[in-house]
Amino acid sequence: MKAVMIVNPSAGKEKAVSYKEHLERELSKKYDEVEVLETRQEGDATKFAIDCAATTDLVVAMGGDGTLSEVIMGIAPLEKRPTLAFIPLGTVNEFARALDMPLVPEEVIDEILTYKPRNIDLGYIEDQYFTNSVTIGTIPRAMHEVPSEAKTMFGPFAFVMKGVQTLAENENYHFDITYDGKHWKGEAAIVMIGLTSYIAGLEHFFPNATPDDGLIHVMIIPELGFSELVKLAPDLWKGKIMESEHVQMLTCKTLTVSAKEPLVTNVNGDEGPKLPVEITVKPQFLTVLAPH
Repeated sequence: MKAVMIVNPSAGKEKAVSYKEHLERELSKKYDEVEVLETRQEGDATKFAIDCAATTDLVVAMGGDGTLSEVIMGIAPLEKRPTLAFIPLGTVNEFARALDMPLVPEEVIDEILTYKPRNIDLGYIEDQYFTNSVTIGTIPRAMHEVPSEAKTMFGPFAFVMKGVQTLAENENYHFDITYDGKHWKGEAAIVMIGLTSYIAGLEHFFPNATPDDGLIHVMIIPELGFSELVKLAPDLWKGKIMESEHVQMLTCKTLTVSAKEPLVTNVNGDEGPKLPVEITVKPQFLTVLAPH
């Protein structure tokens, strides 16, 4: 059997080199051949994944959510898809959180041979696959504006701080959403779309979501003043956001989103396509190694 490690050497505050050697030793206990490929520029991880997929049993992405997304973009369109594993070295690591993986890379490496295959959903927006979320409105704008230094220093809380600041500016957009043949039209500050319970590293946005439930979960948040934000926060932290009077929740398998304003989506933490967009879920589409 063969395993291929696709490593972003600059990830994890450049500790990927030491983690790489540790992982290679661990994988060699099970796999006859272990190949290590290091990325040098954007797009390398996708190319490596495509090139190795036909002859590989396991592909391990070592880096942040960006590296993981590139690897998935390489293997997801293929007819023969190797099993995927992930060593989290990023700021938010939404994918690892959603699969209940440890966020300490050494722990994941030590345990990786005990992980079991699990078939998870993938989302598809325009020509892009995603594992976690698509957000539209004020929060995506805030996420695009967070400096890389703040992400490194504060992690997920950098997004939270910027998001709260942006929400308080009271901007509203005019959305038109069609989902599974139904229709919603109105004003909102944010539309959040998720496959798991995590967005920006925070749990409880979609407390009933699991990575393999075959559903797209949608939260529509209207324009909120400071007092409404204060009321909403406890519901989020307690996992009772669905009960809040300030949000509207939808579940579906396909939806289209458009707006009067020229809005850009945020997909898994990175800038995505402009509206209008069509989003679908591919149920239990990708096999990953995860704690059992």
